[in-house]
Amino acid sequence: MQKIVRAVAGVVGMAVCGMAMAAGEPEQATSSPGLSTSGKSEVWVNVGGFSRHFARDRGYNESNFGLGVEYRFNEEFSVMGGSYYNSIRRTTTYATANWQPYHLGDFKIGASVGVMDGYPSIARGGTFFVAVPMATYEGKRFGFNVGIIPSTGKVDGAIILQLKVRAF
Repeated sequence: MQKIVRAVAGVVGMAVCGMAMAAGEPEQATSSPGLSTSGKSEVWVNVGGFSRHFARDRGYNESNFGLGVEYRFNEEFSVMGGSYYNSIRRTTTYATANWQPYHLGDFKIGASVGVMDGYPSIARGGTFFVAVPMATYEGKRFGFNVGIIPSTGKVDGAIILQLKVRAF
């Protein structure tokens, strides 16, 4: 329960910071192609998803279902938090800010930065910093996030797919 409270507090904190940052921004983008700050806010429910690990022989769990919420302030900036059943069969709680300045129609590309826990080989299972490149598709009702976790040190890399449904 404490992990969920920390994740929700982190998302609320990032939301407040995001609203403060967005308050001073104009509604329309400058003339830079591919950049936008249009003010369409949305709420998405994330249901976890799947991972495909580069180290195929390690027996990782690749069905990573869970529950989370994503709040999109505009086409470039969103925050999300939640929990899922991770690749080593433990619960991970996460809170991230997502910046995706490049978009084409319903597709967006950028990065996700935040904190997560639940991996004993990193910070003894405690909270640690994470930053991954992320691409997103958001249709009228359904969407998904795709991220790439590089293999580094104690981390076996993977491609991750997070499924989501628009709440409103």
